[in-house]
Amino acid sequence: MRISEKKVNAQKKNFVGRSKEMEIIHRHIAGDWKWQWIHIYGQSGIGKTTFLQHVTSEIKGACFYFLDGSQGIIKKDDVLAQLAKQLDNTSESKNNNLDSEVMVQQMNNKARSIGKKHILVMDAFDQFRSVEKWLTEWLDQLDENIRIITSGQHPLTGRWLHYGWANLIYTLHLPALTSIEVQQFARKQGITNTQAQSDIYQFSRGIPLALTLAAELMLQTQGDMQFNRQEKTELLNILMEKLLNGLPLNVCKLLEAASVFWKFNEERLASIINEEMDAFSFRKLIMMPYVLLIEDGWMVHDAVRAWVLEDLMLRKPLKYEEMRKKALNQIWLEERKNPKLRKKLHLDKMNLHENPMVRNICFSGHLEDVELRACREIDLPAIQSLYIRYHHYALPIVPEERYMEKLIRPIWEVDPTSFITIWERNELIAFYCKVPLHAEMLEILATEPILQPFLSKWKPTPNAYSLLLIGIEPKLEDKTSAYIVNTMINHLSFSEWILDFTCFKEWFPILELCGFSPAPWANTITHYGTEYRAFILDLTQEDYLTKLDRLLTSRGSEKKVTKSSQTQDVQDLKSILKEWNQIISNPALSDTYFRLFPHRMRDSESVKSMGISIQKEVSNIITQLINEREREATYGKLLKYRFLQGNHSHEKVAERLNLSMATYYRYLNKALEHLYQLLSM
Repeated sequence: MRISEKKVNAQKKNFVGRSKEMEIIHRHIAGDWKWQWIHIYGQSGIGKTTFLQHVTSEIKGACFYFLDGSQGIIKKDDVLAQLAKQLDNTSESKNNNLDSEVMVQQMNNKARSIGKKHILVMDAFDQFRSVEKWLTEWLDQLDENIRIITSGQHPLTGRWLHYGWANLIYTLHLPALTSIEVQQFARKQGITNTQAQSDIYQFSRGIPLALTLAAELMLQTQGDMQFNRQEKTELLNILMEKLLNGLPLNVCKLLEAASVFWKFNEERLASIINEEMDAFSFRKLIMMPYVLLIEDGWMVHDAVRAWVLEDLMLRKPLKYEEMRKKALNQIWLEERKNPKLRKKLHLDKMNLHENPMVRNICFSGHLEDVELRACREIDLPAIQSLYIRYHHYALPIVPEERYMEKLIRPIWEVDPTSFITIWERNELIAFYCKVPLHAEMLEILATEPILQPFLSKWKPTPNAYSLLLIGIEPKLEDKTSAYIVNTMINHLSFSEWILDFTCFKEWFPILELCGFSPAPWANTITHYGTEYRAFILDLTQEDYLTKLDRLLTSRGSEKKVTKSSQTQDVQDLKSILKEWNQIISNPALSDTYFRLFPHRMRDSESVKSMGISIQKEVSNIITQLINEREREATYGKLLKYRFLQGNHSHEKVAERLNLSMATYYRYLNKALEHLYQLLSM
């Protein structure tokens, strides 16, 4: 077998997803619709070339002519030279070297013969602009039996929208892969660890180029199944180079600004850049394939926004913080000018929360043709199925675990309005259940053992509810989160007291950051080991949107940290250092660290990788102290000897630094305060 054949086989083996797109391609090649031409577009790295290669290798009984724009198209002979190699080597074609009339006649004659379907494929179609005028005339001569497939970063523009071409062209956007498809790809690579699969998706966001690079790097770790921050930065550099290649500097700056916002427009970008707004550059930006036109503005694709922001925060953290605060002020200004926008702008404001965990929970994907519906009895089987499928997908602990499934029908029978269902094109894609805690409902809830700790200690409260059940279509989780959070926040605003009872661990710290208080007296663990935690939201004194506004900048210049709260924070930091060797395996220590320094958590990581990141971060700062002036150097050495090198006794550290015990304890407190201040920056 030749190397080229092995490469094709490897591509087939690793190919995942794209089933809907392949169905459309099959219809197109079969001629089962009116369109003569399909144009596929999507951002760089989305897998357009791989998809076309899969089409040409997968569809049997067809004749493909493949023209590659990336090989360099300057004049029409560059196109014809590629085509000539694929046509039969007849004497006619040899004698009429690169004769476009002869070639098109050959293609037409073949297409009219009985048998194979004939398809002209042009990849990297953006690179054909220099021959566009000639190409329109040449394609006009092709027989209608020859189907056309092109791909590029952008939808077709210019002359392709005139002279009748628009009536022949079907435009197909190539989306990112879903989280489930990423898992399938990872398993094909031999990556079976679920946390590793999740890490790959969190980084790649389903963009095939990033997915492939991340998987290759993870496999190089020889079983460690994670990549450290340095390796991740290298991946980021490759992707940013690909993303920004050929973009003018002004457009690159606008892309940074656009990525700070959830939704942006020209006025919003002007509010945070430190130079005059360039309308031409703005139009260039919104023509990029990773910028989506939505209601009230534009949105940068999630993956691109995540890469741009992480790159910005790594290179210019102070610049990012300045832009974030300006952006938040702009949203508040819009709200003051039009108070009716308050409910509409709360997601824009949450996207500008100082804590990255809050920023990341609800700003992925974009859905169209979505509607909220009341829950009917006929919908209950679909709700039950979705509930179990989602929990087994998100919490693959024990397949036999049924969670609180048995409550679904009884809750609906008492109060059908408890269920909020979300549909896309008549398909149930998500639901959640907000249960009113009145006497009749409490009798239903009392049948669930998981809720016994809560029910035994709860004191009845007016206008009280509980968020108990949720289900999301796993393949659409990354696209539905923003819509669900938006709907839930609006729903919360009508309540005075809410219990959120959840087994999704990634939400434990996020709920606190969003204004919920832990209720450990209601926590429980199921027979199969699933941990549930309770969180309470008390809205008796203020509505939820006001609370969210207050929580947006809890540690910024807008809020002064009291002496007592800082003293407690320093003691919490000391507790972390005393358990230095346990950070990697103890999630509670990581939770405490990121509560103290939320701005230092960039993304969702495993417990082990979070612990490694924390140890590396703290060690680097202590090393910097050791290399500073005399007093700071003493602080650094004291912290290193006391905590990082085996937790030595106070007496041994004082003796090693030649300090009296009184001076040692004074220096220890100062060193901890100094370390706390450095980590807070």
